[in-house]
This record gives sequence, C-alpha cells and structure tokens, in this order.
Amino acid sequence: MRDATGRLVSFDSRLWRTLFALVTKPGFLTREYLDGRRRRYLRPTRLYLVMSLLLFAVLRLEAPPIPFDETTITLDDAEKARVPGVAKPAQERGVAASAGKAPAPAASNQGGFNLTFDKEYNIVVEGPRYPFSDALRERLDRFNRLSRPEKGEQISAGMLRYGPYAMFVLLPAFAWLQQIAYLGRARRYPGRPRKYVEHLVYAAHIHTFLFLVAAVAIVIDSWVNIFLVPWVLYYVFRAKQVIYRGSKWGGLLRGFFVLVVYAILFCVATVTLFFAAILVR
Repeated sequence: MRDATGRLVSFDSRLWRTLFALVTKPGFLTREYLDGRRRRYLRPTRLYLVMSLLLFAVLRLEAPPIPFDETTITLDDAEKARVPGVAKPAQERGVAASAGKAPAPAASNQGGFNLTFDKEYNIVVEGPRYPFSDALRERLDRFNRLSRPEKGEQISAGMLRYGPYAMFVLLPAFAWLQQIAYLGRARRYPGRPRKYVEHLVYAAHIHTFLFLVAAVAIVIDSWVNIFLVPWVLYYVFRAKQVIYRGSKWGGLLRGFFVLVVYAILFCVATVTLFFAAILVR
C-alpha cells in the first residue's frame, strides 16, 4: 500500500508514463521490456501489483454484495430433513415412534457425497463420506444459520479477500497457456517470445490493462462502458499481433484455445473462491 500510494502521488514518477503507454499502445510495453529498454517504465510485476490493488479496492468500495432474495420461503418436509439444525415434523416423529421402528434412512450416495443448495441458500451435504473436518463443518453450520443478506455479505467479502490470491495463480497459468499455444517456428519468427518468463511479462501487461479497464468501468457505471468492449477486443488482438506476430487467423485460433482453457480455469477459481469465502473465512 505504501509503495503504490507513493507512486500514485508522485507526478514525476514512471507510473504515468507507463500507464499512458499501456493504454494507448497495445503490446508496446512488452516489446520494450523484451528488447531491453526497461528503465523508463515500471517493472511488469510492480505495475501488476499496483493495478490489482486498485481494482480490488474499487470492488470493495463500489461493488454491492451478492443480492440474495430476502423473501422467506417455507421449506417442505423433505428439505427440512436435509438442512442442518432443522428438526423433522412432530407428526413424522410420532408415526415412527408409534410403529416402534426408527425412521427409514434416506437413500444416499454410496460412492461419496452430494453438495447442494436448498431454497434458503443453505449448503446441504449428503452421503456417508463427509468431506469436511469438524472445524469446517462448524463453519458450514454457522453459515447456514445466517440470514440471506448476511450470507450475501459474507460471500462477497470472502471472494474479495481471496480474489488477489486467485489472480496470482491464474497469471502464471495464462502465461503457460501462451507458451503452449506458440510452440515451434522459432526460426520463422525470431522475435517471438520463447522463454516462459517472456510469456509471463506479456501476461502481466495484459492483465494489468484488463484490471485498469475493469476499475474504470466500475467507477463510471454508465452507457459509456459500451465503448470499452470493442476497445478491449481490439487491444488484446493488436497486442497479440505486436508481440507474437504471425498470421491473423493463426493468432485467432491460438487465442481461442487460450481463451477456452483460461475460461475453464477462471470458472474453477471462482467456484473455489465461493467455497473459500464460506468455509475458510
């Protein structure tokens, strides 16, 4: 925080020169770094840290919590039997007691466990193999006892808390996908990145640009954001051509591969953040 603040308030800093080149010249910063012209600009790691700090600060201040409907919904008996802490109806217990038999156990998944949400957004875990420790189970039960607005606030706060960690994992994964997509043809395109660290520099600059655009879109929150979409698409495509060169159709095909796999990884990271906000926080 101290490093980022000091650079933001310093008008003679390299930050403004770096940000101007980042926004107006797609791929320029990465090419400058790969060619050894680095002293006039911020290092990719520091620039990435500053923009990630800015984005998650804006999200924490501007983004509302996840909106859970506050309308109370009455659970049916089958759902009440599955929700932790909710007792079965007295009539059902009386029938079982008068018959002198214990209630028949519900069918369960013998191969593992099932994890579902009921109408009150409670997490219901079924099956003979409970996947959580006693401490995590206690946190899960505590989450189920919260009201809907409180659940939304906890999930939102937890995802914002652990979001930067997820992005630090996705960044090297993106660079790794770029390296896989551009294997071979070293003689035909001698200026194309080959080493993993070179792909990582490109990934850091692309993510930094996306962080900056996302922060601006959240702050503006108006119809002007419509114009940001074509600019982002053009920027990513142009930066890819500047750094990796080659044919446009080949670049689109490789970009599609990276996009699909990265989208899957992003979805996995989002689901992980969701449960981390519930169980780890």
